[in-house]
Amino acid sequence: MRKESLKIARAFAAGVAASAARTRTDGQAGYLHGNRIAQREADGSIWVTLAGWGTVTTRDRVNTLCRVLGSGVRFYQRDHVQRVAFPDGADFDTCPHDRWEVAAAGGEIRNTPEA
Repeated sequence: MRKESLKIARAFAAGVAASAARTRTDGQAGYLHGNRIAQREADGSIWVTLAGWGTVTTRDRVNTLCRVLGSGVRFYQRDHVQRVAFPDGADFDTCPHDRWEVAAAGGEIRNTPEA
């Protein structure tokens, strides 16, 4: 977890604007190099995506946000394939463009990609 990742994740969780090292948030969405990697919806749910970039930096930003939110969701790479693991033990291959809900308004995290 990088210092800049933690700064942005904490700001996003608090709903305030911040920026650091090519990453920024307006409190409702998070961006890396201008690509939206996180979004808070009107119902309070939060989704994340690798935004087409399965890089170490993108995974770090998304994983730090998931950790700060306490979601237990984790993105990683195995055998050159992007994967996502959920706290219930579910584990999926993920396309870098898939959106995954990591914090649900009702408290239950859905572990299916959004089309």
